[in-house]
Order: sequence, then C-alpha cells, then structure tokens
Amino acid sequence: MAKMKAAAALRNVRVHGGSSSMKRISSQRSFDAAMLFSSLECRIGETFASRDPLLLLAFHRLHFLAWQERLLLFAQVRDRQDFLALGLDEIARLLYRRLQPRVLDMGRIWAHAEIDAQMLDMLHARFVCVTESEYPALLREIYRAPFGLFVRGSGRLGMRPAITMVGTRTPTAVGIKAAASLAGEAAAAGFCIVSGLARGIDAAAHRGALHRKAEGGPTLAVLPCGIDRIYPPSNRGLAAGILDSGGLLVSEYPPGVNLEIYRFPERNRILAGMSALTVVVEAPEKSGALITSEFALAEGREVAVAAACRKSSRNAGGDALAEDGAPEIRNAEDMRALMQMHIENSTAEDAVFPEGASIHGSE
Repeated sequence: MAKMKAAAALRNVRVHGGSSSMKRISSQRSFDAAMLFSSLECRIGETFASRDPLLLLAFHRLHFLAWQERLLLFAQVRDRQDFLALGLDEIARLLYRRLQPRVLDMGRIWAHAEIDAQMLDMLHARFVCVTESEYPALLREIYRAPFGLFVRGSGRLGMRPAITMVGTRTPTAVGIKAAASLAGEAAAAGFCIVSGLARGIDAAAHRGALHRKAEGGPTLAVLPCGIDRIYPPSNRGLAAGILDSGGLLVSEYPPGVNLEIYRFPERNRILAGMSALTVVVEAPEKSGALITSEFALAEGREVAVAAACRKSSRNAGGDALAEDGAPEIRNAEDMRALMQMHIENSTAEDAVFPEGASIHGSE
C-alpha cells in the first residue's frame, strides 16, 4: 500500500495570468496579501447573499486565477461597476503578483454571466461557490479545486459520503456485473456513488446505485461539458433517472459549454476529488480511469480495485494497480473498511464525512 500513496499535491497558488489596466478602484482597498490569504478559512461558509449573484458567475469565468485568488479579489469588488473597471494591471496589484499578458474583456465576461444566470433559471439548476457549506469539503482540498460547481437536481451535495467508481467504456460482462453490484451495495450502505456518466463501467455503477432505490440521492454524475448537455447522448435516460432519484448532475463548466477532449482529464480530477475512495472496477492500459486514480493518489486518497475483475481481458490497468499495492474489494464492507482507515489516517475527519452525514449515510 505504501507504493500507492503519492504525496499530496501542493495546494499553494500556482497559476498563469495576463495584463491590462484599471484606474477606478482605490488603492486604499488593497491590503497585505498574507492577511488576505489568512482570512480565506474564515470565508468558507459565506454565501455572499448581499452581493449581486451575477458577480460569482462572472468571477467563475476568470479561469486564469486560482479559486483562492478569486476570493481575495471578490472581497474587494462590490458590484458590477467595480467588476467592469477591473483590468489585469489592477488584478496583479491587488494579488501581489505578475500576470502574463492576455486579452481580458470584462464586459463580455459579465454578459456571459448574465446568460449563465438565465440558463440556470431555465434548468432549475444552481451555482455552488467554493465558499458555501454545500460545496464538497474534500473537493475544496484538492489542487486546482473549481471556484464553483453548476448543479442540476433537487438534492444537495454532501448528503452522503461519496465513493468514486470508474472504469473502461468497453468492459467485459464481468466488469459490468461487478460495477453494478459494488455500487448497489455501497448505495444501500449509505454512500453516494460518484462517476462520469460514460458508457460501460460508469453507466453500470450509476444504474447499480439507482437499482437499490436508496433514498437521499444514491448517485452523482460529473459531466465534461455544461449541465444542459448529456454526454454521451445515449445516456439521457440514465441522467433523467439520476435526477428523478434525488441524485445530481454536476459540472465545473457553465451551461452551453461543449464537450472537448481536454475536458475529460479535467473532469477526472473532480471525480477523484469528490471522494476519499476511488474504485477502479475494470480498466485496460492507458484507460482514462487510471488518470482518475492518479489524481486520487496525488491527493492522498485511497485507490482500490474490484476483486471480481482481476485478470480479466480488459483489466491490465487495474491489475497493475493491484500489483502496485492497491487493495482488492469484494463488497461494501471492504469499501467501508477502507473509508474507515482513511479517517483514522486523516487529520481532518470531517473532511471525509461532511456535517450531518455518517459512514452509514444521512442521519
């Protein structure tokens, strides 16, 4: 198991930036960056209810800034006028660092935020900022955590402790059966199954969780595109079933964002970040599921493989993980034991099981 535990990724801010101009915001509103960063912990749980909700949507689109930097900047921008007056030179001054040149059209960003708000209203969806208590605590800990999540569904994030299940899009019959069985048992035991809604193992895991008809949102799908789009289209019925069960569709991308190849690994970091345990059910070499497991290991999370798929024709990647020390799981009790071990080895137990949730599920 020692081989499987990579050092946790650095959580300091390391991002790229740009350059422009701003003259309106007073320099008196700028203060020491160290003091700003020390206040971030106090900001977790804030909803910014008194602010224009469009501000958060606009800040979400400042992709060249880390979420911590966006919060520090947000604290000094009170309204639309302040936001439109921002330029890269002023952002650099307020954040005490240099930014690489780039085009920054604040008016266009604000216009996109207005469209985002309209789309969320049409979809009966919402934006959950990293500061809000509903935002998954474990996800907030990862390197490059999303500034916020677009969430579709009637349930709430963090209602149940989560287990991520991933695997190949072209599994064997054994892999499909293992994914459905493990997910079903875990959902019945009180866990939320997190996966990517892809064909194959992902879909089988979602369906296995739904089959148990567990209450409290048994499964959550993280999309590599906007939440108004379902990928693959063949899983639209499955997505509807997830929403009907009280589950959620989640994405870091605003509504209307199309699928791009590079968004799959970006999505995989969220899959890994949502949970303390990632289960690779069945995965060949170079499978995207192995990227998810790498993200999980880099964050110090647990990674396991499905015992039922060992030595299957589509599981060379999973077998390699097992040979490197990943534990094999056979049922929900094995998963529960791994989660408990993570708690015992963690310095922040509440980061694994959110307030109001237990290892057995919602109270």
